[in-house]
Amino acid sequence: MNAIPPQDLPDRALAAVISGFGLSYFLFYTLQFLLFHFPSLQEDIPEGLAVIAFSVGVMFWYLGVFLHQIFRASDESSTANQLKLQAGALFLNFTTAIPTVVFLFPSQLWLQLGYTSALVVIAIGNLPPKLLCDVNNKKCPDTSFVQLASVIMLSLTPMIHGLAEPVTGASPLAIAFGRLVVVGSLSFALYLLQPLERIGFVRLWKFSLHVMYMMLTYSLVAYSKAVLQAAVARMP
Repeated sequence: MNAIPPQDLPDRALAAVISGFGLSYFLFYTLQFLLFHFPSLQEDIPEGLAVIAFSVGVMFWYLGVFLHQIFRASDESSTANQLKLQAGALFLNFTTAIPTVVFLFPSQLWLQLGYTSALVVIAIGNLPPKLLCDVNNKKCPDTSFVQLASVIMLSLTPMIHGLAEPVTGASPLAIAFGRLVVVGSLSFALYLLQPLERIGFVRLWKFSLHVMYMMLTYSLVAYSKAVLQAAVARMP
């Protein structure tokens, strides 16, 4: 492992603190749900597993961010960093959509399986070109952020379907998920554009990257509360 350059220490430390907070929050979130809210009835177990899949998936995402900031090479190219960021965004998009699909259609198993399978196929179908491509090879195709944005927008389909249904009990969860997708997309766009860095207002640290992580963390915490409320309402 190469030594971390001194000029990179503040950036990595701040990113590690943000990801460490998110990891700790969702660790306690998972433990709280398992201890106090996990269903005792067999028919409610799929809903409980959906909450666990969401929280554990977000934990793995934060763990990946934390380890990447600690162990990434100092000379890592921006292309390699963007590839990892896109892969993480696809994984986070999938794991956060699981509770929305399960709770919006509680009695429609085939619809749950259909939406979940579609999200899996879409996410995995976009991962191999990004992960298996040699970023040092000049023939490596350019990454398509438009394609990533279209995948994220497709994840809103269950939310729109749920809001169109006459059942309104889970509407707050659908709205919370839509807010998460919008805020996450805006934060990702801010990181790509890097307006303050481009005009020279911020030179010594990656301001847009940290703002993206903080916006995502705030949105994930707010969404997790909506997921827990939906779970408690479904599993008294």
